[in-house]
Amino acid sequence: MKELTPKQTYSRFGASYLIGYVAYVALVFIVSLILHAIFPSMFASGQARMIISFSILYILGYPFMYMMIKDIPVTEIPKKRLGVGGFIASVCIAYALMYLTNITALVLNASIGKITGRGGTNPIVNVMDSMSPVLQVLVVVILAPVFEELTFRKFLLDRISKYGEVTAMLISGFMFGLFHGNLVQFMYASMLGFFFAFIYMRTGRVIYTMILHAIVNGTSTFLTLIMFGDLDLTEMMSYLNNGDMNGYMKFVNENMGAFARAGLIGFAIILIVIIGVILMIVLRKKFKFEQHEGEVEKGNRFATAVANTGMIVYIIFWILEIVLTQLGIGLSALLDRLLA
Repeated sequence: MKELTPKQTYSRFGASYLIGYVAYVALVFIVSLILHAIFPSMFASGQARMIISFSILYILGYPFMYMMIKDIPVTEIPKKRLGVGGFIASVCIAYALMYLTNITALVLNASIGKITGRGGTNPIVNVMDSMSPVLQVLVVVILAPVFEELTFRKFLLDRISKYGEVTAMLISGFMFGLFHGNLVQFMYASMLGFFFAFIYMRTGRVIYTMILHAIVNGTSTFLTLIMFGDLDLTEMMSYLNNGDMNGYMKFVNENMGAFARAGLIGFAIILIVIIGVILMIVLRKKFKFEQHEGEVEKGNRFATAVANTGMIVYIIFWILEIVLTQLGIGLSALLDRLLA
């Protein structure tokens, strides 16, 4: 195979990951419509659709994306140990980045919801509500961290970090964030993606980012279940997303015991976030990027990494999907209507 230029490499990733996703969605549509026509009752709870969707994504979707980029030359990243202290610090920093960004995203989401008149949109709440605890563990704690870290960290960074680590980190994070397809997850997933990309480039060990990803996903999911297990999260989020503080306060008063439990867990989370922020400040000098021979010059990085056909189409597609999801007419909403 003729060696690709840096611009062609970035374009190849944008196009391949988008084609892989579109193929996955198309297959989910086809399989779901066929099964819905044969067994319409199986889609009543939404659990069947989740199983079909995730099965196709992990068995065919992600592997197909890899098959389209596997022939791009790899530059091995040197292996280094993170250490117990470094790993614990990374967990705290990851939590700080996620929660602070998530708060900002929820506020922005609610503000946009007021403008559109539809209220805030957070599809992940509906997705989690339609999944059994077993499916949540399998997908959120095991499959997602493994496949997402391979796809957006190892497979990507092994092939583009040689063109400039800062650019590689930004591309890794933004592609990962956009891939989630909604505003709230885009913001905090991008921030975590930046951090995980840095960790991988400094250690060369994707197992670290897989475990960090699993810890963040798992504890967030199960702490939410413990904190709000007997609360109607959909009702609570509707008040917050729509800015209805009177309705929210009434809801809180009616569920004071559950909120007291949530408050204790929330205090522990706040403490971890504060520790994470302190660690980011104290360890800021350790966030250094290495120079590579042949990396793209500073003035040409945007033109190389972003201003190419594959990446432009990838970005436009996902921005459009995020906007449509905010308006309640994204691909997930369309599938729900087709199967209604």
